[in-house]
Amino acid sequence: MSNILFMQRTASGAVSALSNVLFNSTILNTGDIVYDSLTGNITFNTIGQYNINWFVTTQTTQSSAVAFVVNTPAGSYIGNSPLKTGEVYGEIFVDVNTVPYVIQLKNFSTNVVYYSSAAQIKANICISAVQETGSSDTMYDFQIAQLAHILSQIITLYPANVIRIYVRGLYAIDGTPTELYSSASGPGLFITTIDTDIQAMPLNMITGVYLGDASTYNESITYLPAPTILPSGWDTNVITSVQDYLPVGTACSIYFSIGNSKAGEVYKDELGMVVVTTDDTGLEPTFIPATEASIIITSSAAKSSIGKSDSSKLVSFLDKKEK
Repeated sequence: MSNILFMQRTASGAVSALSNVLFNSTILNTGDIVYDSLTGNITFNTIGQYNINWFVTTQTTQSSAVAFVVNTPAGSYIGNSPLKTGEVYGEIFVDVNTVPYVIQLKNFSTNVVYYSSAAQIKANICISAVQETGSSDTMYDFQIAQLAHILSQIITLYPANVIRIYVRGLYAIDGTPTELYSSASGPGLFITTIDTDIQAMPLNMITGVYLGDASTYNESITYLPAPTILPSGWDTNVITSVQDYLPVGTACSIYFSIGNSKAGEVYKDELGMVVVTTDDTGLEPTFIPATEASIIITSSAAKSSIGKSDSSKLVSFLDKKEK
């Protein structure tokens, strides 16, 4: 959904020098641009590039000229006219690189300006997103970013653990967390080592991460916040549904990848990631990306099955082949 804010002023009156134009009619407001009708402040809550098109119809002023500005954190952009009666207009582009980002349409004349009594529309402003950072991203992209964020912390917090990585199309592979490999555009491979072998796994192939027998969840682990605006799509529906369906404390068994499952209790249900532990103390955590959960079983009987991960009893696919 695009960020658009379209407002008009139909009320007569005047605007004092260096005061904000106040709009009384919102024609369209989609996305995450917020208008405060009491102050005239317009707040952007999504990073991106925006086009701002505005006009004010004036009747008279004691100033020698009429001037209005769009006042932004990056500076002020003026539109002026030597005529005291008529239309003053302007159009600018702003680069919103931090949020919240607040702007105003302000009377920059030296005296009060009276709105036109003849024109039905006294003032008009239309703001639309030209490019929103991450607007083309999907929730699956967010889930991969969430996974990368967690893996980078696992490398730091569990450097000596022999962890188990479940991979789409295979059972699993064991190793110690070594590196989150990044290209110039960002992280793409999770690298573990075992003996002299270096094992690289594309992030989109990872279906689960088990931190090992007798491991415990580290409470310092952080998660990425949810996007300000959730993109539409199947992945958003699945990811948000999994989060809603599995609140913390839910006894469950989650199946993922080929023949792998984790029985226990939901310890964390962050957007894009479910953490299931053997018990409510955070024992033996398994991180499961939401879209990788192929079957979710919840019931009061699930509590009785809590124990070691079913999947932890499986050896890796490679080990099986060697045997």
